[in-house]
Amino acid sequence: MLHCPVCNSTEVYAVVGGYAGFIYRCKTCGYRGSFIVEYDTEEEERKRS
Repeated sequence: MLHCPVCNSTEVYAVVGGYAGFIYRCKTCGYRGSFIVEYDTEEEERKRS
């Protein structure tokens, strides 16, 4: 599950992507960048909140 590194929202989607990587955008706070937080399970997400 992808999360915004600024506001921890899950409303994140890839704007541009390809061979070199992805640029993501957060619908909640407007963050735009290549750094994104990804949790493997919901349990890990709860531990970090």
